[in-house]
Amino acid sequence: MSDVFKDISNIWDRLFDHKGFLSGEINFTLKEFEEKRGDNEVDNLFKTIENLTDIKDTHINQLKDNVNESVIESNRQLSEALQVCNNLSKLQDESNQNKLLDENINKRKLALDKFIDDITTEYSQINTEHEKQEANLRKVYEELEKKLI
Repeated sequence: MSDVFKDISNIWDRLFDHKGFLSGEINFTLKEFEEKRGDNEVDNLFKTIENLTDIKDTHINQLKDNVNESVIESNRQLSEALQVCNNLSKLQDESNQNKLLDENINKRKLALDKFIDDITTEYSQINTEHEKQEANLRKVYEELEKKLI
C-alpha cells in the first residue's frame, strides 16, 4: 500500500505540482526583464553622459558669455537708475529749498505789509494831530490878529 500511496503521490505531484515549471518561468522572465532593463539603463546612462559632455563643451561657455553680457547690461541699467534717483533727489532738495525760500518771502511780505500798515496808521494819526494843532494855531493867530486890529 505504501507503493500505491507513493505512486498516487507521484502522479499527483506531476499533475498538480508546478513548482519546477513556475520556478523556471519566473527565472526566465526575470532574466529577460533584467536584460531589457539593463540595456535601457545602459542606453539612458550613455545618453546622459552625451548630454553632460555636450553641456560641458558648449552650453557652459555660452552660459558664461550670456551671464557676462547680462551682468554688464544689468550694471549699466543700475547705473542709469541710480543716476535718475540722484537727479530726483537733487530736484526734491531744490524743491524743498524753493519752498523754504517762498515761505520766507511770504513771511517777509506779511511783515512788510504790517509795517506799512502800522506806518500808515501812525502817519494818519500824526497828520490828524498836525491838522488839529494847525487849526488851533490858526485860531490862536486869528484871535491875536483880531485883538491887534
